[in-house]
Amino acid sequence: MKLTSKISVILVVLVLMSGCLIGVLCVENVSEAFDAYLFDNYEVMLDEWARTFVAYYAHNGSWNGIEYFGRVVGLEQSGVVLSDLNGRILYHFDRDYVGRHVPQEIFSRGYLLRVDHQVIGILYPAALFGDTFTIMQEEFAKAMMGGIAKGVLIISLFAIVIGIGLSVSIATPLKELTQATKRMAKGRFSEPLPIYGNDEISDLSRSFNSMANELEKSTELRQQMVADISHELRTPLTVLSGKLEFTLEQNRPLEPEEVAVLYDEVIRLRGLVGELQDLSRLEAGHAMLDKTLIAFPAYFSDFQVLLEAEAESRNIDLCVDIASDVEYCYADPKRLKQIILNLINNAFRYTAEGGIVTVRVWQDKNEFYFSVQDTGIGIASDELDRIFERFYRTDQSRDRESGGSGLGLAITKALVDAHDGWIKVASRLHEGTTFTVMLPHWNGMDAK
Repeated sequence: MKLTSKISVILVVLVLMSGCLIGVLCVENVSEAFDAYLFDNYEVMLDEWARTFVAYYAHNGSWNGIEYFGRVVGLEQSGVVLSDLNGRILYHFDRDYVGRHVPQEIFSRGYLLRVDHQVIGILYPAALFGDTFTIMQEEFAKAMMGGIAKGVLIISLFAIVIGIGLSVSIATPLKELTQATKRMAKGRFSEPLPIYGNDEISDLSRSFNSMANELEKSTELRQQMVADISHELRTPLTVLSGKLEFTLEQNRPLEPEEVAVLYDEVIRLRGLVGELQDLSRLEAGHAMLDKTLIAFPAYFSDFQVLLEAEAESRNIDLCVDIASDVEYCYADPKRLKQIILNLINNAFRYTAEGGIVTVRVWQDKNEFYFSVQDTGIGIASDELDRIFERFYRTDQSRDRESGGSGLGLAITKALVDAHDGWIKVASRLHEGTTFTVMLPHWNGMDAK
């Protein structure tokens, strides 16, 4: 059964059940009110005739002869019935009723006759003992049920119309969502769902559109990554295959210089594959970190000489400023060195001769910081959000030799994230770039 049909059927059933329940309660309550109304009217009549019966009893001292008295004074037209305290009928215009007992449902509705505060008998409307009262009740109940039935029918029709409209308003976005999932399964992410309002289904559509956008970006990134990997692998493979093919055609052994060139390409290829594997493990959360307390000044001095030699070869000034209160940081020594070298080498790569690269290190009570600032070419503001993507280079004109593989910053960010830290970048085009890294201090709770 379709959703529209289900909602319509449920609404109609609910309306019918509610109508029947309301009808029963209304008939019961209104019938009681109707009976009370009739008895209020009868009570006026009973009150008038009560004085006659009380006077008769007071004069005779009993109800003996009440039937004869009734014929004499014309009680047949009074429309009243007399019984004793036990409910035995003493007077009724229809003599067949005399001596019988008042039905239990009527007995409690009588009018008590009193002499000197003593109950001497009970009066009843004669209508209670015939079909007139019952017929009036039944006709009233039928009229009530007829009105309720009409009301339920009209409300049911409204419920059907409202149910169809409501079900269509719910089912239409769901149908479109189903069609969108089918399109997505075929790789079509660029057709957003329409938003009809601010309800839960609209929120679902917005979330779906957001998910489709993210999947489209992920797909584009994956395709671009495959293309980049292919491009990066093609160069060393082309050099290797071309050189070997040429050598085979010449049918001669390789010279030592040629072997060295081929070996360099193999090293480069192995390094690229290693970086890809490293990045994949980091992003998948499979990288194991061996965090420990590191005496940072001594730790940094172990490879500072190599960095200074690299800076000198590039004619770049390397300035190191480690705050005097810096003693320890909590990190994986091998991975921390990789982070620092990636950032500093990246600064060397994009800083021209005569430039300055500054490394600053400081800390506060809970966090360890270091930054790498250069006076290089800088990064355009529209590229800042992409610099941590795989294979992304801010200067697309640079080749792999001068621009790196494009994986360094992606690996650096993944390593910082693995340490539960963060990395930020600030840059101005043609003025320089600053990378700042924060690593949380050891708190004694996560030591391995």
